[in-house]
Amino acid sequence: MDILKLINIKKSHNTNRENNFLLKIDHLNIKEGEFFGLVGSSGCGKTTLLKVIAGLCAIDQGEIYIEEKDITKVVAEKRGLGMVFQQPLLFPHMTVLENIAFGLRIKKVPKGEYIKKVRDILEIVGLKGFENRYPSELSGGQQQRIAIARAIVIKPKILLMDEPFSALDPSLREEMRNLIAKIHRKYKMTIVFVTHDREEAFVLFDRMAIMKEGSILQVGRPKNLYEKPSSPYIGEFLGVKNIFHGKIENDFFISDDFKIKFSNEKNNQWGHVILRPESFHVRKIKEKGKKENQFTGSVEECRFQQGFLLLKIRVYSKTIEVIQKAEYGMDFQVGEEVFVAYHRREISFIENVNSDKLLE
Repeated sequence: MDILKLINIKKSHNTNRENNFLLKIDHLNIKEGEFFGLVGSSGCGKTTLLKVIAGLCAIDQGEIYIEEKDITKVVAEKRGLGMVFQQPLLFPHMTVLENIAFGLRIKKVPKGEYIKKVRDILEIVGLKGFENRYPSELSGGQQQRIAIARAIVIKPKILLMDEPFSALDPSLREEMRNLIAKIHRKYKMTIVFVTHDREEAFVLFDRMAIMKEGSILQVGRPKNLYEKPSSPYIGEFLGVKNIFHGKIENDFFISDDFKIKFSNEKNNQWGHVILRPESFHVRKIKEKGKKENQFTGSVEECRFQQGFLLLKIRVYSKTIEVIQKAEYGMDFQVGEEVFVAYHRREISFIENVNSDKLLE
């Protein structure tokens, strides 16, 4: 069941000028209980879209529905949503208990009941016993935990999160991701989360929308978008390596002096091929193996990283990046000639489009 629907949303910089849209969303549906991500580079419109959902940013055109109810003109405080920003935005003169209880007191929840709710939620976020502290006595990570507790204690229909962990150091970010994933599993709440961090996206989201220049390019599960991006831009943004432009001829994809077997119905079609690093396997020339579905190249770089080999293989004018599990005793030297085997079924091809160029 869809809990949130956006239809024909338009938000412009200047309503007096046509086609000057900061945001233009044809449609977006988010399911109840889903952990949904809005992902894209800085300035793509993801935070503006979150504010539109929250009611903090008026739109020029379109409709917004929550639980099938049109809330397009409903003010922010009556939409039943919770929000966590990049900065915790706690009330400095209030204790932790008072900060978390703020929304409950607005709803006139009896004191005994809201104190119990606050203590329960503090245990969930790992800050039991912090009720009487003030924000100035807490670390940045602890303050953000309080901000999350304050947002979820009111049991919002949807929890909106705007890059809430971007100001934290890497170890704290991982800790907070684990916390919000735990909260999502426990409460089964709908979360809409803004980030530009690929790792965050792959770790957290059930589905996500990739945004660019105020529009949504593609929606899907992170794994599916990585494996089947609809444009080279999306592939690059998600960290896919080995994206080459060329043409399919006689069951081969050809890009300059590089070619690779690629049988399908798209002969004589120009476009981009996507050769994911994990789809290759580099082996020694002296090793026996199948001769088909492989080519030769020379090692430009070989690095070991946590049980994996990260290789760059020169094949004529192209450099192919490869990630493979490190085998005991196996190593490659710079300049060494090697075989590079590949899985044909894992090669993706994107026909030429006019919009997204490879290196924008």
